[in-house]
Amino acid sequence: MKLSIIILNHNSGDLLKSCIESVFADDIPFSFEVIIPDNASTDNSLEKVKEQWGSRLHIINNPRNAGFAYGSNIGIQFASGEYICLLNPDIIVHKGTFKNLIEFMDAHPQVGFAGPKVMNSDGTIQLSARRSIPSPFDAISRALLLSKLFPKSKTFAKYNLTYSDPNMNQQVDASTGCCIFGRRSMIDSIGLLDEKFFLYCEDVDWFLRAKNAGWQTYYVATASIDHLHSYSEQFRKYRSVADFHHSMIYFYKKHYAEKYLPVFNWFIYSMVYTRMLAIMIIKTFKGWK
Repeated sequence: MKLSIIILNHNSGDLLKSCIESVFADDIPFSFEVIIPDNASTDNSLEKVKEQWGSRLHIINNPRNAGFAYGSNIGIQFASGEYICLLNPDIIVHKGTFKNLIEFMDAHPQVGFAGPKVMNSDGTIQLSARRSIPSPFDAISRALLLSKLFPKSKTFAKYNLTYSDPNMNQQVDASTGCCIFGRRSMIDSIGLLDEKFFLYCEDVDWFLRAKNAGWQTYYVATASIDHLHSYSEQFRKYRSVADFHHSMIYFYKKHYAEKYLPVFNWFIYSMVYTRMLAIMIIKTFKGWK
């Protein structure tokens, strides 16, 4: 098996069906399988895709919703492909995407992860498609809006690499988390996703572990997808904001805290929690979208 496409589902509604339609419409010229680990969905998203593609899907019914890493790891352990793709259900795959990613990876054996260009519904590019590993300085630059004020600065805009050409293949620290395309041999060597992350930051943690193990990550501009960004916020709202910031704290504690004095660490934690509360208050008064 050349490719295993894993689409974790939890109450994804019609998005799951649209995603799978785009996968099968891609005319992938390699052997592939589609695996749907389901984290205890209560809607009819699974029934709809079973009805249309039942024999072409491997569906795994997980007993609970214990997060993205938990469900994805179950899919990875079931998969048999040389390459693994963790694909969010709110993705539409453009034709040729998987072919271009696989051909790039086959030609570059030192590359462990490769990510596509990620487009918004209005045709703009999502910045998360090519990133650096976030540092405390990057967090402060973003909080103070320095990255937006100086988007061409390699100092202040380092996290989202807004100074680089989005139409060129390039080595990055991290690619997108909505379509994580990885080499199975690398995953076997660095380990599965960290299930202490319920949602968010587990992808950056994975990219960092790959980098520390000597693997490269690339942004492949010739592959592209559409992403309905953060669709889960439509029904999770406060919980989604809290998950993101709690994951930021855990990521910092895991990779940075021991390098700094406790007083600096508490400053970082207070900034993160202040940001979380501010976002919740602002969205409450302005309305959740």
